[in-house]
Amino acid sequence: MTFSTYQRRRFLEPDRAKEIVLEALEGFLSARQAGCTGFVVMPNHVHAILFGGADFQVSKFVQVWKKTSSYRIKQFYREHMEHYRQFCPDECPIWQASFYDFNLESDEKLNEKLGYMHDNPVMAGLCDYSVQWLCSSARFYEEGKGVGVTISQ
Repeated sequence: MTFSTYQRRRFLEPDRAKEIVLEALEGFLSARQAGCTGFVVMPNHVHAILFGGADFQVSKFVQVWKKTSSYRIKQFYREHMEHYRQFCPDECPIWQASFYDFNLESDEKLNEKLGYMHDNPVMAGLCDYSVQWLCSSARFYEEGKGVGVTISQ
């Protein structure tokens, strides 16, 4: 699934903003008994591969994830990033209202989407190698390192 910042603004540019998104994700995964197979947090959008049991509803999960992270990002801006307030006043949302989801029906499609997500920062010119982008599950897959979110394969 993918969701974007409001008007594709680079609200997730600061590392702390990206970390807030990941902290909220990790918290809700355990609280909702859901799993994450991979993710990447870019300056203006998020990709994640999520799964859950029979009661898992992606739309409700994303709604709570976005609401919580939005509140905490705005709080971070108010307290530590005063110059961001000109780009993100209090009445401005952090996230676009919708999200895009895609059911992965095969290991081939899963691997394709993981590769696409992990290559996103490289294709955007933000790093030379996917493992250099710290807000991604690429290091888990390439180097076996922790990435701040529990990855379930």
